[in-house]
Amino acid sequence: MVLTDKGGTGKSTMTRAIADRYARDGIKALLVDGDGEVGQLYQHYCKLDEDGNPATQNAGDGVMTMRVTGEEKERDKLLAMLDYDLPVVLVDMPAASITALAKFDAEVGFFDELQRSGYRPTMVNVLSPFQSSTRTVQQMVDLAGKSADYVAVVNRWFGDDEDFYMWFGDGNGNPPSRGRAMLPDYGGEEIDLPKLQAGVMVAIDDRMMRFADAAADGSPLSRAQRSRLIRWMKDTDAQLDKVADKIGLGAGK
Repeated sequence: MVLTDKGGTGKSTMTRAIADRYARDGIKALLVDGDGEVGQLYQHYCKLDEDGNPATQNAGDGVMTMRVTGEEKERDKLLAMLDYDLPVVLVDMPAASITALAKFDAEVGFFDELQRSGYRPTMVNVLSPFQSSTRTVQQMVDLAGKSADYVAVVNRWFGDDEDFYMWFGDGNGNPPSRGRAMLPDYGGEEIDLPKLQAGVMVAIDDRMMRFADAAADGSPLSRAQRSRLIRWMKDTDAQLDKVADKIGLGAGK
């Protein structure tokens, strides 16, 4: 699950990068957009018909949708997704998802049910430099404890280490974030989401393309844009490889 309580951190970009890697590696995964049909994962990775319109979405072939922060029946789809029995499930959770997940776990014992069903959840939290983002790592760990694995992702779109002093700490008396200090005790890991030039991302989003399709020869992106995207994909893959066991790389081929 890629999640946070803070919007605008790059969460959906990270989810799309993982989904793209699954496709390139031939990993059969259930893709779920927790923000419904308006979510970026759905818009970029849904199955299309021959006219280029969204087709019927099937497990392992398209993107299933739900509204995690919506009505109870929508949250119940988080459990229904286990019935597809695919080895890997990737969920792009919306903003305020940690709060919604805490409520759902209190209602139905979500993490206990995952364990009974043979799934080990990984909670991937994409960070911006702001306190409203960095503090959500502690909230995430407090929610699931030893029942989940954790990956904190520093989104380099927002800057370097000195810009993330609320996360890393600095020499001016600011200690590292409590969430960062907690990660090692729970087996958590930290990676980067490399920066992609804004113009390249805009060109991809404007056409609702998958990263691999946008990088391919013959795509509508310019050669320079494709080169930058290919470099970004390689750098991002190197980061994902660091947490391969936690995000299902190599599973379900």
